[in-house]
Amino acid sequence: MSKLNLQTLKEECGVEISSASYIGRPINNTVMFITKKVEHLLCNLQYTEGCLIFAESTVDVPDDLKKKNLFEFTDTPQKEYARFVEEIAMQREKRNFGRKYTFEKGGYYIGEGVSIGEGSLIEPLCFIGHDVVIGRNARIKSGAQIKNAVIGDDFIAGENCIVGTDGFTMADDEDKNKIRIPTLGKVIIGNQVEIGGLTNISSGSGGNTVIEDHVKIDALVHIGHDVHLSKNVEIPAGAIIGGFVDMGEGAYVGINAVLRNRITLGRNAFVGMGAVVTKNVQEETIVVGNPAKPFIKNGEGGEVINPR
Repeated sequence: MSKLNLQTLKEECGVEISSASYIGRPINNTVMFITKKVEHLLCNLQYTEGCLIFAESTVDVPDDLKKKNLFEFTDTPQKEYARFVEEIAMQREKRNFGRKYTFEKGGYYIGEGVSIGEGSLIEPLCFIGHDVVIGRNARIKSGAQIKNAVIGDDFIAGENCIVGTDGFTMADDEDKNKIRIPTLGKVIIGNQVEIGGLTNISSGSGGNTVIEDHVKIDALVHIGHDVHLSKNVEIPAGAIIGGFVDMGEGAYVGINAVLRNRITLGRNAFVGMGAVVTKNVQEETIVVGNPAKPFIKNGEGGEVINPR
């Protein structure tokens, strides 16, 4: 096919695509892209089918994967992926066009298809987007905005926080100008999660942003698209977490720390205040500084030293 779109894909190939994922965590019947640099991640497609994959021309795809998925080879896979995802996003916008928001007596706006559990309280000036799900006993404080989200019980949203914003993902067009890749995923939040005031949580771009039970996030924090925060992660004020970061259970990120995109923090990893983390951090490891480096405790005095 010379030009792929949703209609020709369905009619000529019998493939229906409604969302996106990425090669690190592929999902059936989604669109994604792969470059030669990450060709080794093709193994993740072993149990995936019905996907459309824009692959760099030099990527060597095994025949068994071609039987289960549709590969479109191109010299510019990210650009072609961006154009295709844009079509899906436009279809969603058309479906939502005309859906109404209701101004409730409590002084907030709520969209269609919203589910809010028993015992939840929403303060004035909040905005709840279409099809959002919120569990029981939530506390949504004044000015909070929640979109594209499925949220568990006992949730606390601080003043003017935003859950479900677009991720910041770009590609280059034919003239090397930047174009935005639309965000199709959601924010999935577990039980007893707290999000502080003026914090921003981005929706998933290649899947979903996931925040597990008992995660506590302070004010003025940015959580990028497709981040996965495991149980009992704690993130104080001012931290910036890049896209596709994966934080293990009990990990801690200090005040004003920055985590580069696509890195992993192991279980109970500890990132010190103001640290700039550019590499994976092993479990039970302390890192501090810019760039962040491992620290250990002196066996005798107990003070922390840098083993350079």
